[in-house]
Amino acid sequence: MKKVLSIIFASLMVSALISGCKNTPPEQNPGRSDDDQSSVSSVTQDSEKTDDSQAQSSDAPNGDDSGAESSEEKESSAAQDSEPEVSSDVSSASGNKTVDISDVNVRPADWTVVEWENYSNQYFTLTIPKGWQVQWQGDANRLEWMATAPDLTVGMYNIDHDYASKDASMMQALGMNMSLQDGTVEEYFKTKFAASTEYFNIQNSCVPANKEFIQSLIPKYPMRDYQTIYATFKDDNVEGEGIYSAAVMESRDVVIRGANYGTWSINCVISQWAPQGQFVSWSPVLAELATSFKYTDYYIQEWRAIAQSIGEPTSSVNDTDPVLEAFEERNKSDTIIQEKRSDMIGEYERVYDNESGNIYRAYNGFLDDIGDQSRYTAITDNQYTQGYVGWIDKLE
Repeated sequence: MKKVLSIIFASLMVSALISGCKNTPPEQNPGRSDDDQSSVSSVTQDSEKTDDSQAQSSDAPNGDDSGAESSEEKESSAAQDSEPEVSSDVSSASGNKTVDISDVNVRPADWTVVEWENYSNQYFTLTIPKGWQVQWQGDANRLEWMATAPDLTVGMYNIDHDYASKDASMMQALGMNMSLQDGTVEEYFKTKFAASTEYFNIQNSCVPANKEFIQSLIPKYPMRDYQTIYATFKDDNVEGEGIYSAAVMESRDVVIRGANYGTWSINCVISQWAPQGQFVSWSPVLAELATSFKYTDYYIQEWRAIAQSIGEPTSSVNDTDPVLEAFEERNKSDTIIQEKRSDMIGEYERVYDNESGNIYRAYNGFLDDIGDQSRYTAITDNQYTQGYVGWIDKLE
């Protein structure tokens, strides 16, 4: 991440296109999962309890008017009376029960216990999870910012517009840090992450429904490509997943003595990421962060002076629909495979709490240890796409 930020921040242009799109998380590759973080408060139980057992009773049939029992019935009754009473807390058939339900230790996930705090500088304000960091640079001409968890594994990045040369041989001369041949969103993000990740695999992409809105923010130039992609990545042996969105605008070639001085303008760049298997759980937190973004009066005044406009700049950051669209369009069968693989590597198993309706990531072997009971059960394949709200740790 540090490598990427240094590249991004060092290449900011002094002059740039005026664009209303703001916010794009820096190319970060969050992947260190938060399984080892300290416990916080207990998870709120939000589902009604269900009664899984019903009492059943039956009257013995009367053979005659005197109500006398046959010898066979008496023997059957005596045999039933002599059977030992079975406890509801009986061990599993294998006899391996080592944990009682009352001793299960549930540790809530960070995204379920977020405390919010306000952040502000001269150009914008945000509401961020307590303890998160905000880095920014630029001005009303070109603003770039990033909000991340302390360990950088979860976050959001935005830049209103970025640039890339059309001719790779002219990249250095134009003061840019990348060159794009085709001028597509996928090419932009693949190129941006090429040096900082072991892999950056695009799983799927879609054209968000707000395309006309984005075009209205940049009416001067026709839109060449607008995509939101869902990708998985690995950086420093840590796996992560994220949503990446941008709009590439059409531009003219500027050929002088055989060299193309033309550039691509990439606008409304936004990224959100989390460790592999946690993006769906962190999404509500990242969405609330995004919708809290606001420009200050000082920024608006400076923007009007630069743009020679009496209007107000509009941010695309507050619109979280593109993120949701791309994530919902992902191949869920691939997600299930990735989630199972993540659990296998981390030695976890996911369980469903039939009392609370919550899904937890438990240590491997938890269901064997807890034995025969009806509260915790293994989740279905489809439930792997729903995230989880906490961990069940093994008792020491």
